[in-house]
Amino acid sequence: MDMDWVKEDVLERSGFNHYVAKYLLLLLSASLAASSCPKEDFHRLGYCTYQMKCYNTIKGAVLDQECQGSINIDVIVDLTLKNVDQNFSVDITDTEFLISITSLTVYGSWPQTNLSFLEYTLKLKYLQLTNLDMKHIYGRPFQYLSRLNVLDLSHNRLSEIDDLFVFTDSNRLKKLYLSYNEIREVTGFVFQELISLVELDLSNNLIEDLNEEPFNNLTSLRTLKLNDNNIKYLNGAINKKLLNLKHLFLNDNDITKIDEATLDKTIYHLETIDLSNNNIEFFPKLFFKHWDHFEGHTVCRITYSGNRLTVIRNATSEENMLKINKELVDVSTQIDLSNNNISIIEYNAFQYVINLISLDISNNNLITFLVNSEHLSNVKFLNISGNFISRLEFQTFSHMNNLQNLDLSNNRFENLPTKSLIYANKLKSLNFTQNDIQEVVNFHINFHAEGGILDLSNNNLYMFIIAPREAEGLIELILRSNKITDPSQIKLKYHRALLKLDMSKNFITGLNEKSLQLPVTLTNLDLSSNNIETINPSSFYCVQHLHTLRLSHNNLKNVNHGVFRGLNSLVNLDLSYNQISSLDSAVLLDLKYLKFLSLRYNHMNSLDSKAWLNHKTDLIVYIDGNNLSCDWLGNVLADYNNGFSKMHPAVINSPMEENTLNGIPCIPGPKNLYRGSKNEGDDHNMITDERLLLTSQKILEAVREQTSYLRKYIWRSVLLEADKLNDSKANVA
Repeated sequence: MDMDWVKEDVLERSGFNHYVAKYLLLLLSASLAASSCPKEDFHRLGYCTYQMKCYNTIKGAVLDQECQGSINIDVIVDLTLKNVDQNFSVDITDTEFLISITSLTVYGSWPQTNLSFLEYTLKLKYLQLTNLDMKHIYGRPFQYLSRLNVLDLSHNRLSEIDDLFVFTDSNRLKKLYLSYNEIREVTGFVFQELISLVELDLSNNLIEDLNEEPFNNLTSLRTLKLNDNNIKYLNGAINKKLLNLKHLFLNDNDITKIDEATLDKTIYHLETIDLSNNNIEFFPKLFFKHWDHFEGHTVCRITYSGNRLTVIRNATSEENMLKINKELVDVSTQIDLSNNNISIIEYNAFQYVINLISLDISNNNLITFLVNSEHLSNVKFLNISGNFISRLEFQTFSHMNNLQNLDLSNNRFENLPTKSLIYANKLKSLNFTQNDIQEVVNFHINFHAEGGILDLSNNNLYMFIIAPREAEGLIELILRSNKITDPSQIKLKYHRALLKLDMSKNFITGLNEKSLQLPVTLTNLDLSSNNIETINPSSFYCVQHLHTLRLSHNNLKNVNHGVFRGLNSLVNLDLSYNQISSLDSAVLLDLKYLKFLSLRYNHMNSLDSKAWLNHKTDLIVYIDGNNLSCDWLGNVLADYNNGFSKMHPAVINSPMEENTLNGIPCIPGPKNLYRGSKNEGDDHNMITDERLLLTSQKILEAVREQTSYLRKYIWRSVLLEADKLNDSKANVA
């Protein structure tokens, strides 16, 4: 009995061990499968050119036989390594594959790492190690990567980088990204070997000073980003040794003063200098004398927005000591002085700026803007918005005949200063929003030959009258959010160039045949968000070429016959967000080419669509936000699907929980059946007759086409026979 028990125990244990072994084998297999390079993520793009993804490890990554260890073949491997953690490792069998990698992007979490596997990636050109939560990188992991061009270590938590960029041989690194880390100090030797570096990004760190001049060896550097740090003083870090520096970003720091002696030689090369959002109180005059050596067309951008500037002084003769020949230098200059405390700009402040094409002095404390117009003669973009200006000086704009975009919004204008802009005849955009203008009677401004836009929204405007031959070139007028109650006071009848008019968000209550004094050429009219309750017949008869009419967000309850008379070209009609409970499509019979009709959110319970059975073009009607029955909707969809009607009901946002047909909400149940007329039987018979008529018409059209085809075929046969007969007679003769 004892031996039998022992045997049973042994068998039981062996069975259990077998089960455990099998379970562990399955786990191991699953782990290997999860840690491999799946075939579905392995793509061959060309001969020995691959793009692949691996997970956790690179085990199982194998190239084609002819591409393994090849010296003469240019092997390209773009590898994305995902789900990497602290346990990532490689063994000797992986080295051959590592040597082939040319581009590597890693995703995962590596707070502490030495990146030791990189010693095998000798052909690596692009390396992205972002968002890995790296706090510290041990050793010198990049020292063997002599072919590396781009290294991205941004969006980590690195604070120490002193020994990272050391190489055993010469390096080719051109772009280094270290933004969004926790770097506080940049020593003098950290970048000393990166003599080929073209772009360096140290933005969004915690750098406070640059005392050790860490950029001295970067003689090839063209772009340096130091923005969004805690830098207070440059301390000579930006100096004459940066021979090729073109773009310098120092915005969003704590800089209070620019050391002009330090920048004197460096600024000579800069095309972009961004010092916005610092604490600078004085505008360095040096930035106006560095353009005489540029070759080809160059755009110089100087940004000083968001500082503490109060005065822009006159330029002095010292600033012109380079004796620049403005006619021989193809340079354009853009200056941004917005969001400061500037209250004074002296008359000759921009005297020595070469080809100033853009000037932004918005959101300052200017009461007047009086400068030498000759110095602004090339300006195309001028922004003076957000000041306290109430009048324009004619002297300032007398030579600005290249001005295209002028923003005077959010000032204190009570009248439109058209006489001051009489020579600005290339305007494409004129912005006078958020002022105190009440009426415009005389308009002496002519716009660009390609057309211009005038925006007078958010004023107190109630009257706008343009006489013949005024405002030449005006194609769009925006009068949104004003105090217009009588639309007949907007007299634009003789201005045939006008195409778009926006009178939304005003106080118009009704329209009649005399309300719109508008040109017949108008194509877009926006009357939305008013208080319109009634629209009389023929109210839009004067604008017969309208393509788009917006009447949404009003108080319309009924739409009567004849309201849209004359609108034979209308394509888009918006009647959404009104109070229209019932609509007969016969009201819209004048709109023969209507393609889009919005009736959204009117809480409609009746829509008679019989008149659309003969509509010539496809018509999409948006009906969401209404109370139309499922019975009605089913009939309309059936008519559309069967080809009886070209009207297709639709919604913009289909609800998830409501009752729907084809994704269109409707009201189900016997109490919400199709709400027809009192003589519903007659109407049903009429609709049936119309459907039969449409079917008959389609049959007749098909017969007509077939008959026409037969006639052409028979006539062609007759002609061919006649030609053959003539040929035979000619041969006999």
